[in-house]
Amino acid sequence: MDSAADLARKAANLHAFIDQYVPRGRLTAVLPDISKDYVKLQEEVMWGGVWQAPGLDVTLRSLATIAAQCCNGWEFGLQHQIRVGLSLGMSPQKIKGIFLQLIFYAGIPATVSSLAQAQRVINEQPMWQREDSEPLMAEWLDSVAEKLERGRRMRREHWGPQAEAALENTLSHDLAPETAALVDAYNYGEVWARGDLTPKERTVCIMVALMCRGHMKQLREHVGYALNLGLSRREICEVFSQAGWYRGWPYVEEALEQADAVFTERGV
Repeated sequence: MDSAADLARKAANLHAFIDQYVPRGRLTAVLPDISKDYVKLQEEVMWGGVWQAPGLDVTLRSLATIAAQCCNGWEFGLQHQIRVGLSLGMSPQKIKGIFLQLIFYAGIPATVSSLAQAQRVINEQPMWQREDSEPLMAEWLDSVAEKLERGRRMRREHWGPQAEAALENTLSHDLAPETAALVDAYNYGEVWARGDLTPKERTVCIMVALMCRGHMKQLREHVGYALNLGLSRREICEVFSQAGWYRGWPYVEEALEQADAVFTERGV
């Protein structure tokens, strides 16, 4: 097991790369003058420890963190994590794709605010602006019926046939069928068909949002979908532990309880 000095050294090495575009005077720059103990905890536990734990690609860690910060709604934290994602090589369109996906899971206010913050960060660097000037070309279908059919194909392909039955048996389809159909059409038939995020990345963002908002019943279903997509037991657990550092550890325990139940059912 690493010593405290090892964790601090790992944190410093990571900062040397991901902080290359951090502007001067950011809010956390005053922390050493307020509480050196807080900085020590943050550096050793978060940057030296959680961010570098084995079992999950660092890009997926960044995606999970951005999704959690979107749900949290704290401006300074989200802006910094967007810089981290861009520094790791995510395109501006991938960053924005996170918030397009989360419209259906975190809501309009959180995602509109997040998109606005993302644009401010992208505008900080000419190279990010140049990438942002090349928008993703998406094939928007003409009718809701076409979107629904493409959505059904996407669900069967990525999550398996049981996902279709589970979706059709929800209360929203029974009590608010018109709205449920629109959500299905645009979520699965349009957003899932976009090329800005991979299916694996989308599922990570969705699981994080469900954990952060406390939707444990739906989270359990999506853990099963994540397994169907090829995420490993370890990857799923690391997604929750990564996001939990930003949302709070009690959420991790509850998410892992749901995941463990699915792992037991599946014999994983």
